[in-house]
Amino acid sequence: MVPRSLTFTVQRFDGSVAVLTVAGEIDFGTAPDLRDRALELSRQGNRHLILDLAPVAFCDSSGLNALIGILRCTQETGGSLALAAVPDRLTRLLDLTGVSQLMPAHADAAAAMSAHTATHGPAGPADGPPSGRNLRIVPAPRAVPDVPEAPDVQ
Repeated sequence: MVPRSLTFTVQRFDGSVAVLTVAGEIDFGTAPDLRDRALELSRQGNRHLILDLAPVAFCDSSGLNALIGILRCTQETGGSLALAAVPDRLTRLLDLTGVSQLMPAHADAAAAMSAHTATHGPAGPADGPPSGRNLRIVPAPRAVPDVPEAPDVQ
């Protein structure tokens, strides 16, 4: 069996914003890598995260759980999480589970940055502007409900 991995590209912007482009398959084996990388960016002062998911080929429930965990952590630090260029299959998963109501999804990273700027003020490019594709825009998120943590199973 070939081990799967995710690759990440980061664009940092003034004003504590980072665009994290995720490529690969987000599943049981790789979801912790996504969560760790996103939370590392948050710890480095990038409170507002935009995840560009255009290169994501697959996402299962482990990936969905990682996205929810990242959202919680960003909100706890006064930050935010937005998604960009969400693949159709992942959009369907987000819609079916109701998670699409918790975090905004934008056509591309540029649209996510524009929405962030409209809400939080301008953030100038540190690594250059994000590129974009045309997909769809969904409404802004509601607060994440308090859900008890699941016990660790060993």
